Amino acid sequence: MLKSTLARKRNLVNILFSSHNKTAALKKSDYKARVLRLRADLQHLQRRVTEQDKPVIIVIAGDDRSGRHETINTLASWMDPRFLTVNAYGPSQHEDEAHPFFWRFWRDLPGAGEIAIYLRDWTSTSIVQFLNGEITEDKLRKRETYIQNFENKHMDEGALIIKCWLHIDEPVLRQRVDDIRDTPYFDVKDELALKHYPNAMLAIEKTLNATSSQRNAWHIVDGTHAKTRNVEVANIIKEKLSDWLDGTVQPANAPRITERLTTKSIEIPPEPRDRRPDKSKSKAELKALQTTLRKLMFKIREQGIPVVLAFEGWDAAGKGGAIRRLVQPLDAGFYRIKPIAKPNEEENAHHYLWRFWRNIPRNGQMMIFDRTWYGRVLVERVEGFATQEQWQRAYQEINDFEEQLTIHNAVVMKFWLNISKDEQLKRFQERERTAHKRYKITEEDYRNRDKWDHYVVAVGDMVDKTHKPAAPWVLINTDFKDRARLEVLHAVVTKLEQKLASLG
Repeated sequence: MLKSTLARKRNLVNILFSSHNKTAALKKSDYKARVLRLRADLQHLQRRVTEQDKPVIIVIAGDDRSGRHETINTLASWMDPRFLTVNAYGPSQHEDEAHPFFWRFWRDLPGAGEIAIYLRDWTSTSIVQFLNGEITEDKLRKRETYIQNFENKHMDEGALIIKCWLHIDEPVLRQRVDDIRDTPYFDVKDELALKHYPNAMLAIEKTLNATSSQRNAWHIVDGTHAKTRNVEVANIIKEKLSDWLDGTVQPANAPRITERLTTKSIEIPPEPRDRRPDKSKSKAELKALQTTLRKLMFKIREQGIPVVLAFEGWDAAGKGGAIRRLVQPLDAGFYRIKPIAKPNEEENAHHYLWRFWRNIPRNGQMMIFDRTWYGRVLVERVEGFATQEQWQRAYQEINDFEEQLTIHNAVVMKFWLNISKDEQLKRFQERERTAHKRYKITEEDYRNRDKWDHYVVAVGDMVDKTHKPAAPWVLINTDFKDRARLEVLHAVVTKLEQKLASLG
């Protein structure tokens, strides 16, 4: 069974790369007639897409000199430019290299009802990096897994992804290079492409096979004849759009719904008042930790290490106070605080991780999230804003997101500020009595409190399923704010010291 499955998967690309996939040149009159129909059909489908609540992602990639740019230019001239965005990527720039690999692709993702075309996407960029010696084969194999995860995330949420790879045989490439050899369009890379053509094709086939699936396959298009190529790509887009809009796209495999894995409740009993820490000692310890943190952040900046700190916790658990003490000794240019509220209209039109990818720190900076991507498995789960399939799927999506941060050398720490239910009520009542804190308490806080037991289960599952050595959860279990702030600072200082020590 496994052998036949692998054979079918290899055939996705190998058969299409063979000489039997050649297409003939279209006659000029035939081409004009087809274009007239295609333009009308594509623009009609574009208008239908604008009424959808999910995006369309079109990838046009391919071999060197296979006509990628020309095909995209042609599509852009046939389709309505009001409903189309083209994202073209060259070699990574400084700002790209200062973030994880997928950052620039997430940043430019289309929103609901939008269509975006990608030139030199995440797959072709990975292949080019491998062929240029920028990443190893092992890293390319790992990248292929991330590519599948990246694309599956969006398809699982209903997005349509169409992937076309334009292919030309070696004689065609040789002729095209000869045609431009004495022109400004010639590039020394063209000679390298000819020299390494067989090895490049093997690498391309392997990666296209690895990133193809029955519901998300690469469409291999013969790039020999420009008119035929353009019509074939347009027809693929037309058919895929029609199927998607008519609801005939193969659905995603529903995730297996598992039972709750939590073995230990995160609830804590009220902490006795006689265990309150001494204020003067706490203040001195806080100052010492802040001084150490300030020194460490200068070294972190020098080493170009990004730091991501994620804060979650019960309402009134003291996230804001802990964050303020954390950044108090730091230069303002070293960190940013990103408070997360209900998604706005633009954010809601994208995948839920989109707004977080756009705000991950560049190398040498610290980003502090006050509420996080874990909203999908907490408030969205408990309040029913996400379906069971969506929040169950989110655990792996989040683990994948955080893993990509850590392989970019980021420090990732996640804090859950845990207080007792009795202490939360005391803090609510104190806020109501204090003029400058009254704005912090709302009816929603009490509604959330009524669902305390549901959140206990959700938090337990969250910690069980997303606690990883490289991106750990730190549970701060105390009813005393001073102690919580010290524990947060101590955890951050310890983690940064360990990170710097690992660099030698």
